[in-house]
Amino acid sequence: MSDFSQGQGRRGQGRSLLARGISYLSRREHSEYELRKKLAPHAESPEELDEVMRRLKKENWQSDSRFLQATANVAAHKWGAMRIAAKLRQHHLSESDVNATLQNLQLSEYERAKAVWEKKFKGVAYTSPQEYAKQMRFLLSRGFSSDVVRKIIRDPSDD
Repeated sequence: MSDFSQGQGRRGQGRSLLARGISYLSRREHSEYELRKKLAPHAESPEELDEVMRRLKKENWQSDSRFLQATANVAAHKWGAMRIAAKLRQHHLSESDVNATLQNLQLSEYERAKAVWEKKFKGVAYTSPQEYAKQMRFLLSRGFSSDVVRKIIRDPSDD
């Protein structure tokens, strides 16, 4: 029987847990929680998984703080602080780190919300109550604060 028919030829089969973890991390940053979930089905024991995670952290291949920054930076162009914070909390990151990131995001919330609004609505202010509601719903669903959304929609020319 060939190696391929036994499953050794398929991508990911036969790789060590460490190699699999490095492969995931080479594509993008992962939180410890997320990486553990991905590696757990391939680990022979919880101890093996713990050892691999310790090694990945020790060698600085996996870093929750780097994951937090990368995720916040990518999401900031599209989402509001509340939505980004909710996403980060799903990864079981430290609450103090999430709150610090949230505070930094709130400093630029108005500018980011305005850029998202201008891209979606071409900078055209509402002309009817229905259009006002549509623009409000859009920005609120993106996780921007209601105060910032009201300022942008009521007076988009105000900088």
